[in-house]
Amino acid sequence: MEFGNVVNIAGFKFRILFYKPGYTPHYAEHVTDPRDGREKLVLADPHNRFSTIIYDTVRGVIEDEIKIVDGRIPNPHTAHMVMEKIPAINAEPGDILCPDRSGRWVVIDRDSHRIKWSLLMDDSEWPHDILPSSDGRGVVVTDYGAGGHGGFVRKVLFNGTTIWNVQMFKAAKISKVFGSTASGMHTSSFGGNYIVAQNNDIAGVYEIDENGCIVWQCPKEIGSSNNFWPFKPHSAFRMGLAEAGGNLTIMGLEAGGGIVAIDYFCRPRWGVMSVYSIYPTLYYKPSRYGLMETTHVFPTLRGTVAAIDWRGYSGSMIIELLEIPRTPLSWILSWDLDPGPRGVWLDPPLEVLDFDFIVVSLTNIGNGPVKWHLYASMQPILTEEHFDNLWRSIAIGTLGGGDTVSIEVDNRMKRYTFLRLRVDRGIEAVPSKVRTVVTWY
Repeated sequence: MEFGNVVNIAGFKFRILFYKPGYTPHYAEHVTDPRDGREKLVLADPHNRFSTIIYDTVRGVIEDEIKIVDGRIPNPHTAHMVMEKIPAINAEPGDILCPDRSGRWVVIDRDSHRIKWSLLMDDSEWPHDILPSSDGRGVVVTDYGAGGHGGFVRKVLFNGTTIWNVQMFKAAKISKVFGSTASGMHTSSFGGNYIVAQNNDIAGVYEIDENGCIVWQCPKEIGSSNNFWPFKPHSAFRMGLAEAGGNLTIMGLEAGGGIVAIDYFCRPRWGVMSVYSIYPTLYYKPSRYGLMETTHVFPTLRGTVAAIDWRGYSGSMIIELLEIPRTPLSWILSWDLDPGPRGVWLDPPLEVLDFDFIVVSLTNIGNGPVKWHLYASMQPILTEEHFDNLWRSIAIGTLGGGDTVSIEVDNRMKRYTFLRLRVDRGIEAVPSKVRTVVTWY
């Protein structure tokens, strides 16, 4: 471990962007200030200073702090610098858009620190985030809910008229999906405009389009394949402008701290994370890499990944990731899935060339038996357009109700490029359910 601005813990290397005793930012964004063209971090501290903070990253000084004084709600949980003039809400470039402590979403004047516009809804419990809508017609807001109920994602016109509403308990932070390049050939979108994190136990990340439809989510529903179980995600954003859906969604995991990148199919590609348990009671399990509670992830102006973790002695710390160690990552290939009378391939095949060890664990949680068959390929490309796909059987078996099997694949010699698993009912007419956990390293 190094002492200084760059820290290395067991191969997890990061640069400290902001840390100040007594300051507990929960949110940050890295922007070019429209007023002076300088790089700034816009911070939101909802738990200690109850303020929005503007930090000059080049000079290393706090340029301004706007206190949110009225009310008792722990806010602001987010704060966004207005980039362009929004006449309908009297917002000028450089002003701040955030939730306040009185149950409203507000625009705050950068100079006078006075509220210039506010939005109050009868059913709001704990306003959490607000962003101008991508079509310029209004705002998209989240409400966290309280007391085990409430919570929503909602698009609202500037006059307060609701356009659409998605009920979501503990709806947390929103990030915008960049969209497409001018040519239209490259895009960061999987069909939506906004990514919303739901800060619940095994909750998810949702991509929502301009009409309020959920077009992509992780995890999906019970009975599906390809899922990652995030532990209380509080934020997420889309990284990449690749064709054919080849982008990553970066998640921040509050419970125990963690930063994980998942692909379109909801499979983790890299990251650091801990485990999660409520037995005998709820305690977060800090990771061996020094993360304790990661409340935010965001892109920097350099295109790198940054995060906020509550690892400081008397404050949260904003870090920029420099190196990620190779760590074991677990995900759910089948989530209590019934193979059906015809059986099912748990596709797409697992790309394993990058991994040294792969463990595939199947548990039959149903009554009827389950047959399984694991295949491997040594070809670097799978396409039937030019040549046949060749598969080798490496493991096969049958599971009775309640039985478990783990198949360990040692791929240090890079023998295999793909794995493919098929599951079938042992008795065609008898339903069953199989849970398949993959851990790769």
